[in-house]
Amino acid sequence: MTTNQIFAIAALVISGVFFGVLFMVGLPQSILEWVITDGALAVILYISYLAIGVFRGTSTPRMR
Repeated sequence: MTTNQIFAIAALVISGVFFGVLFMVGLPQSILEWVITDGALAVILYISYLAIGVFRGTSTPRMR
């Protein structure tokens, strides 16, 4: 795994833990609110993933 992949995975884990704790403290009123909140978070993360892919471009091998 490259450093960029490790950084991306660590960022996802940290943000997931943060949002998990945040939602546990808030304690939504029903299961439906949990599903809506998780769906919205998933959409935001997916759009962020696509944006990173677009701006970063394709990977090119580096010659050493």
